[in-house]
Amino acid sequence: MTTLSRVPINPQLRQGRRLLTNPQAMHAAVLSCFPQDTHTDTSRVLWRIDQVEKAFTLYIVGPEIPDLRVITEQAGWPSRPGQSTDYVPFLDRLMAGQEWRFRLSANPVKSIPSMDGSRGKVVPHVTREQQVNWLVTRAAVHGFELLGDTGDDAKHHVTVTRSEDLRFRRGESTRPVSLRRAQFDGALRVTDAEQLRASLQQGIGRARAYGCGLLTLAPLRS
Repeated sequence: MTTLSRVPINPQLRQGRRLLTNPQAMHAAVLSCFPQDTHTDTSRVLWRIDQVEKAFTLYIVGPEIPDLRVITEQAGWPSRPGQSTDYVPFLDRLMAGQEWRFRLSANPVKSIPSMDGSRGKVVPHVTREQQVNWLVTRAAVHGFELLGDTGDDAKHHVTVTRSEDLRFRRGESTRPVSLRRAQFDGALRVTDAEQLRASLQQGIGRARAYGCGLLTLAPLRS
């Protein structure tokens, strides 16, 4: 079973502000919604924060139904409890040729090869053009193509609607973690339904524990 959940986050609460500004804290809070023996073979635990003006919504994809009270009681509103739905019926309806609106939060990076043959250095893509090209080159591997980048229906295109640099500490480590998170919005066409299902459940790219990798789809309207 795979579930899709949503939880409104209250930025007026201290814990709400902490979760919104600290990916490590949010990661821990999201994991605490699932039993420790949760199996992630089919679907891993992914999360993303969407912001519309001053409203913040946490989206979670996971392998079973989470106990969202863990987050709602500390960082949300009791009058607006989180909601979870079975994701499988939607995933099963995906077919090649379908067109969808999408949103993806990701960590677009590139690897710079080392001169001595050792492991290369991973650095973030900085400009929005670089970030869009990063997604364009990976779309096919994840079962879709971006509308507008193939010359079809040019009014639908992918844009980076948000880009931010995050810096936080992981656990008790004194060394801070730095990553760049970009939000992509656009339209896509399904090319490989099986692969797209896997991407929706397993995520795309790096830093998936820290609010990156979660792709969601919505009806494409004119």
